[in-house]
Amino acid sequence: MFKLILVDDEEEVRKGIIKRIDWASFGFDVPLEAENGREALELIEENVPDVVITDITMPIMDGLELSSVISRTYPSVKIVILTGFDEFKFAQQAIRYGVIDYILKPVIPDNINELMAKLRKMIEEDIARKEDINRLRSHYIKSLPILREKFLIQIVTGGLSSMEIDRRSKLYGVNLKGDTFMVAAASIDAESMEKSGYGGDDSELGKFAVLNVSKEIIDKFPCGEAFFHDDNLVFILGSDEKDKNRLVTNTISVLEEVRFNIEKYLKINISIGLGSMSDSIGKLKESYKNALSALEYKRLIGTNKIIYIEDLEPRSTDDIFFDEEKENKLISSIKFGSEADILAAIRDIFGDIVRPNLSLHDYQLYFLEIVATLSRLGRKFQVDIGQMLGISNINAEIQRYTTLEEIKEWIEKICIELNKAISNRMQTKTQLLLEKAKDYINKNYSDDTLSLQKLADHLYISACYLSMIFKKEAGETFLKYLVRVRIDAAKELLRNTDLRTAEIAERVGYPDINYFSFFFKKNVGMSPREYRNSFKELKES
Repeated sequence: MFKLILVDDEEEVRKGIIKRIDWASFGFDVPLEAENGREALELIEENVPDVVITDITMPIMDGLELSSVISRTYPSVKIVILTGFDEFKFAQQAIRYGVIDYILKPVIPDNINELMAKLRKMIEEDIARKEDINRLRSHYIKSLPILREKFLIQIVTGGLSSMEIDRRSKLYGVNLKGDTFMVAAASIDAESMEKSGYGGDDSELGKFAVLNVSKEIIDKFPCGEAFFHDDNLVFILGSDEKDKNRLVTNTISVLEEVRFNIEKYLKINISIGLGSMSDSIGKLKESYKNALSALEYKRLIGTNKIIYIEDLEPRSTDDIFFDEEKENKLISSIKFGSEADILAAIRDIFGDIVRPNLSLHDYQLYFLEIVATLSRLGRKFQVDIGQMLGISNINAEIQRYTTLEEIKEWIEKICIELNKAISNRMQTKTQLLLEKAKDYINKNYSDDTLSLQKLADHLYISACYLSMIFKKEAGETFLKYLVRVRIDAAKELLRNTDLRTAEIAERVGYPDINYFSFFFKKNVGMSPREYRNSFKELKES
């Protein structure tokens, strides 16, 4: 049976509609009721319906806002609005929010019957379409280029483990095998684009031509990929060459060939920044950041050149970094794993940090980074590491140890004790599930398809149970928490970057900039532009 929610602030209207219709004859359960949009969203979170029929004018959250939220968060739900003649202009506006039909008040049973027959047909057609494997396969194949590009962007911006990169590389046909990797970022000179006939409306065509030439050339490399991100052409180049000098020489040679051919055949100038070498596909975030930094030097060195970051900012080959992948693995093992998981994560950290030219002091600085991470994790659960270990000065404590083995044993002790303390704070299963749910949201809020159901599937529990956990343990619904995380992330990007509002909207899970701006203003009290300007004024004053 299909599910329907009826939303109207007038109880007699709701009861009148429910009593007059033989819902079972159309394949529907008797509708659930809500008296405003907010209450309807609570019901939707608990049990996603097939159809929502909603009035427009209601307190707390009106039908238009409800329709907007549903169309963005639950795009498969069919929305129908109830409207009077004097509200007809709003009905037209609602079409933009994915509303498929409307019913005029006062409601006539024949009109509802006609609507229900139409809805049943639409839902059954949707089900048939989803069950059509050939159609699904065709749609998937058409979507592959977009999914592939998103995946490549995630590789250089971070957030994916080496194992996940490996899995998706096979899925999307990405060839990124190798012992060493480098990332480069190229910016296209706008003036040369204009002169070569690719200005104005043809600029996208020009970028496409640049990408095609680039791909033809990097195919000569053992493995490589080229794609656009944030208006820059990005290259990931992998090799079996372990000698750094030879790798850099070979990479610059390939990039110079790219630059030369684009200039020769397209009459377009590009500047290319080359990042540092990485020994793992899962660690390309640092190389990408370095490539962007190198690209900035074009203002000093000039355009239409290859700029290698280490020519300008020499870097010790013996540097060690507590990278994001190891940090996430350690944090996850402490929060959710066993003692064996914690020891395995620490083994990974110590397994590849031995450097012949590093002093014990250099190692101590590295381990202070780790301890700082553990302190931040402890604070999240109201656990003071110093108090837990009976230490007043952690910095002084780490100076006491004179060998790597001693430091390793000390960090193992901290992690195991922290695991026990956190476990005590998260005594019930529901608290653990809530923490896992929040962790997933915090890592995936940029996914515009993230929903209560998707999160529940990830945790292997029902959406109804997950909704109950949020309300009981967190004191707020899943939707409220997700919105808060997204708005907080947007505020940080508005404060600390020069990204366009549309880019920020997409990064925090709102592909529709108008919807993002509307929701931001509703939650913050000012538009994204006003919020950004208010911080600029504070900095300048």
